[in-house]
Amino acid sequence: MHSKIPTSVPTLEPIFRALTGLYLVLTPDLVIVDATDALLQQTHVKRDEIIGQHVFHIFPNNPDNPQVDSEGSVHQSLQHVLVHKEPHNLEMLRYDIPTENGFEERYWNTTTIPIMNEFGEVQYLVHEVRDITDKVLIDRVHQLRQEQLNLLTNATKAVAWEYDIVNNRMTWGEGLQEVLGYTPEEMGPGGESWDSRVHPDDFEEVQRSIQQALASKQSTWKGEYRFQKADGSYAYILDQGYTAYDSKGNPIRTIGSIIDITQNRDTQEALRESDARFRHLLEVLPHMAWTASPKGKVLFFNDNWYSYTGMRPGQTDGWISAVHPEDSAMVLTSWHNAVASGSSFEIEYRIRHHIDGSYRWFLDRGLPMRDSDGNITLWIGTFTDIDDQKNQGDYREDDRLESILRLAPVHLCMLHGPDHVCQYVTPGVYKLYGNRNYIGRSARELWPELESLGFFDLLHEVYTKGRTVYINEFRTQIDDELNGKLRDAYINFKYQPLFDSTSCVEGIIISAIEVTSLVRARQRAEALAKGES
Repeated sequence: MHSKIPTSVPTLEPIFRALTGLYLVLTPDLVIVDATDALLQQTHVKRDEIIGQHVFHIFPNNPDNPQVDSEGSVHQSLQHVLVHKEPHNLEMLRYDIPTENGFEERYWNTTTIPIMNEFGEVQYLVHEVRDITDKVLIDRVHQLRQEQLNLLTNATKAVAWEYDIVNNRMTWGEGLQEVLGYTPEEMGPGGESWDSRVHPDDFEEVQRSIQQALASKQSTWKGEYRFQKADGSYAYILDQGYTAYDSKGNPIRTIGSIIDITQNRDTQEALRESDARFRHLLEVLPHMAWTASPKGKVLFFNDNWYSYTGMRPGQTDGWISAVHPEDSAMVLTSWHNAVASGSSFEIEYRIRHHIDGSYRWFLDRGLPMRDSDGNITLWIGTFTDIDDQKNQGDYREDDRLESILRLAPVHLCMLHGPDHVCQYVTPGVYKLYGNRNYIGRSARELWPELESLGFFDLLHEVYTKGRTVYINEFRTQIDDELNGKLRDAYINFKYQPLFDSTSCVEGIIISAIEVTSLVRARQRAEALAKGES
């Protein structure tokens, strides 16, 4: 007897939910439509609690780990799919999962594909995630063990250790006796022997630091303290460790290494004295002065800066708010280009005086300091007041700047406030969007046709999250001669938040550069390679 083969189309909902993979179905507005049972189980949520909710409301960032912007990475990936209507993959993403006891550290590989309707519009997003937490943690352990091996190979005074937290069992490497003078038997098997040998004046701070790292589920810890050697003397040591946690977030094992840095203490003290002398030199300069990290983050302003701008002494974030709004986009672009290329930085712009609100012209010069290998270790710069010369006509920067902006390949647009009101555009923007009355109008007034592409959601995301977003190789049409004759082009866009003196976002800088020739060259190369195969 044969069973009858069904001829009707089955309801796909139970089939989808029973899939073994971890899947979410989202609307273009990122509202959850459905999820597989496997995903619900892995992420500790219930179906009736998440359907109809925004995905980032259900899966927010881990507030205990603010340096990891998981939500931003996923949002950028989803926006890529919506804009380009093509799948997008994130190879490895940390995205912690909320539980009853806080957040659980998890790592994922994600793929999002668009589901199109008959009009070629994105109707749904299918978001697949694969849990790779175990692989990532195992790779970390292997990496740390390799780093330990390299450390022990290169260091003359180092010892490796491993602590089984669950069983209170300490294991020491072969360098223990050479570095500290003890045998493993003399140290004992438990962690108590370590406690008793930390200098009494350092013990409380070291313990506090370790407990704080464990409470916040940090994977790495580092500390410097004094440790009693077998001969009764104390050595200054650098102790570094990596902690592994179980699936419930409980610490289970720590492995690390100890380096005797006693001989380096004099060198460190000399470096601190040198740094103090350097800062004193910057303070006595008659000009405003600054320093920045190799990556461009401002580290220091001298007192002259704070006296002139009125910023809170010691504050370094939000310095761009003291710059004239018409100059800020140009300043940021020039500074970022200098940091990227490692070349000297020189630019003239206006800075506001906090007492009367007036602006004076300054020449800002910055030079990179390099080590013996040519790597940048610090940026140093000064501001020279050139306002009198500018007013006397010795400088003709406006005409020169306009010429540069007309010929520059990068097009800039600066938007201000939550309504994204346009304050500044370069001439190249007219080639992209035509002759519109840009200044003083909101983004929605200027570009209503971009709403369907998620443009205003993107602006809202950059403004509210303070996060830079990139959209590369966006296909559009531009009017080079402003005569109505359009041509196809590919543009790389960058949306960057502009911060005020309180480190709050006050606007957005949009930069666009055409990459048509690069895209077409790559396409030709791919076509040739395909033909040869």
